[in-house]
Amino acid sequence: MSTNHQRPKRANAPNHSQHNWPVRWLAAIAWMLVIFAASAWPRHGPPSARGTDKMLHFLAYAVLTVLLFRCWLTTAVRSRLLIAIGRASIIAIAYGLFLELYQLRVPGRDFQWSDILANCAGVVIAALLLLYFYHSRSSPGTCHTNQY
Repeated sequence: MSTNHQRPKRANAPNHSQHNWPVRWLAAIAWMLVIFAASAWPRHGPPSARGTDKMLHFLAYAVLTVLLFRCWLTTAVRSRLLIAIGRASIIAIAYGLFLELYQLRVPGRDFQWSDILANCAGVVIAALLLLYFYHSRSSPGTCHTNQY
């Protein structure tokens, strides 16, 4: 008599990434609040160095894009990869534009197209890196989301 000690696989068992979605959303929202606080803080004194300021914009929105991407990438289907990257990119760019417009009401702050350009550059580079990273490490039809 043979006994099978393995559990049967559940057809709709959630994958690893589905368990972490609340933490991923909290991380993305927390980062958005950090960016908001930095953008809404009234500037007093001389403006920061242009290169440093633009690099901070670039990095802040690159990180935001990755965090938002991780919120939506909860399946292992490659077709969802582009949707997740697209959603993350659109939200990050829209958020950056909103904050630049909001800064018109903040003392010592102003609207700068160069800040929007730095934000968009961070989003685009992050999106391209995500696409390359997930596309190059996946077999046809899937992407590996539970490794990270």
